[in-house]
Amino acid sequence: MGFTRRGKNWYVEFPVVDDGKIMKLAPYGSRSVPGIKMKRWKSGPIKELAEKLEASKRTELETVGIPSGKLTALMTFKALTEAYLADKKIQRQALYQCKKSWIENRFVPAFGARTFALAVTSDKVEAYLEGRRKEVALATVNRELAGIKHIFSWAVQKGRIDRNPLQLLKQEKEDNVRDEILDPAQFDTLQQHSPSYLRPINLVAYQTAMRRGEILGLTWDKVDEKKGFIRLSAEDTKTDEGRIVPLSPELRATFSELRKTRALHENHVFLREGQSVANFRGAFVAACKLAGIVGFRFHDYRHTAITNMRRAGIDPLTIMQISGHKTMECFTRYNSFREPDLSAAADRLNTHLTLAHQAASKTTASEREKASASA
Repeated sequence: MGFTRRGKNWYVEFPVVDDGKIMKLAPYGSRSVPGIKMKRWKSGPIKELAEKLEASKRTELETVGIPSGKLTALMTFKALTEAYLADKKIQRQALYQCKKSWIENRFVPAFGARTFALAVTSDKVEAYLEGRRKEVALATVNRELAGIKHIFSWAVQKGRIDRNPLQLLKQEKEDNVRDEILDPAQFDTLQQHSPSYLRPINLVAYQTAMRRGEILGLTWDKVDEKKGFIRLSAEDTKTDEGRIVPLSPELRATFSELRKTRALHENHVFLREGQSVANFRGAFVAACKLAGIVGFRFHDYRHTAITNMRRAGIDPLTIMQISGHKTMECFTRYNSFREPDLSAAADRLNTHLTLAHQAASKTTASEREKASASA
């Protein structure tokens, strides 16, 4: 107990009791007791700094304790879910309230509030899902599986566990891939029937393929109107990877107008009556109804934007960089093809082959003329 030197660096170490939430200093002489572990902190090459760190850590461990950095066998599943829901990034997600309901009304009751988190195995989750298949649609079962898997993948990301015990569980294939996109005339009509605060939100989704949560969480420090980009950091995105979204002249002008009327007390870009927009579902549904648009969801803007980018001739890898898709398989699901697209592809192929054959014929004729002349 205290500090030791290994190589050029000094380390501070203490025996601790860790319940998965707080580490406290273990009683003297209890190092060999089950459940007691050594916790080590690296200080650096200067002994005086190690002495100060040792005194500081000892005081913390003896008084308020130090937050646990790992998900131990003693941490309950309920405690893990509470930590998950307390994460500010999780709270900004569009599905936060849905996830909170799943956890409180389904997951915790199903697996037990006092069950150790690491005891929630794939077998138990499969048994839970089997019961749910008898009650709800396959799509709901898949969404709940994704929800519980994300709790554990979040724990891995935060360094609380080494691997996701549910990573091998796969969603069942659904035959419900959506193919809803808006044509330009429909979008213009929808904008006419949308309230003023919703129109710029619609436009960003329509042109950039940004997700609902990314749009509503957008703050002014992320918008670069001068250079024409939205710069999202890892914490802003669903995939935990930052990306740069280019802005069209129309969007740059839209952001310039919004900046003129921005509220000084609110850093979010999209506001309604001076407050950041949290939910617009009712207004969006009403606007679609007035515009005569049936079966279109806000998330379908991603399908629309990606399809329009592809039609504009932007290559798939660039589109994936803009939209934030990690895999070609997932990207393909959002890229809608219609009969005019396929006809246009056939026309382009025909033009290519015609020109290629004409060039080949000219080359052959030229070679024949040369051969004849030399003979």
